[in-house]
Amino acid sequence: MTYTVIGRCPRTHQIGVAVATYSVAFGSFTQGAHSAYGVVMSQANGRRRNAPLGQSLLRQGLTSKSVLAALVQDDVHESLRQIAVMTRDGLGVVHTGSRVTGWAGDKTGTDYTVFGNVLAGEHVLNAMEAKFNEDATWPLVERLISTLESGRDAGGQTANDRHLPERSACVVVMDRESYAAWDLRVDMHGTAVEELRRIYNLYKPYQPYYEAREIDPTSCPTQLAWERESLSGAHLQETLK
Repeated sequence: MTYTVIGRCPRTHQIGVAVATYSVAFGSFTQGAHSAYGVVMSQANGRRRNAPLGQSLLRQGLTSKSVLAALVQDDVHESLRQIAVMTRDGLGVVHTGSRVTGWAGDKTGTDYTVFGNVLAGEHVLNAMEAKFNEDATWPLVERLISTLESGRDAGGQTANDRHLPERSACVVVMDRESYAAWDLRVDMHGTAVEELRRIYNLYKPYQPYYEAREIDPTSCPTQLAWERESLSGAHLQETLK
């Protein structure tokens, strides 16, 4: 009951992952799944040990296909999981186990892969694929969030003929540093994809300020002063809610 997009921006060489799911706090499963070498993600009975194992193999220079094959071989319950790997060159592969419940599948192309389980149908992945490829000039973080929104709008997750709400969502984007350029999570919310968008919109103007303060805090105003100078009244009020 999860849908995910892993994508790369050929212009900036950033790579990232975004997830929406009925499960609670599933963003924790992305911890360690991303690095300067690529993304390793598992869902439909997610397996946390795939992340460090897969990242170790990526650091050794293995291809995405080789890493995926090793993860599948290492897992006696691979038939119940979806496992995806993308290297920093944008080559992605996905394993969808034969016993994953509900409608499950994946689609992969240049610089992206979308995959999900317990979905309303293949049209959910078609919508996500189309949205990710709509405009490659968008910042990668916005392409990933918009791709989740398209999956939601296409029907998202369905079980027993009823829609399952997205209760957690996350987006992570890696640049060339060892830490994430973007790392936003919603752990429990009735409309988690909408809440992820809200948090992103609120945080977006803060990001360059925090980066500048990290590089040279002596050249930056205090956060309260920066907020007064840089944010509109409406934005500041929303931030302080």
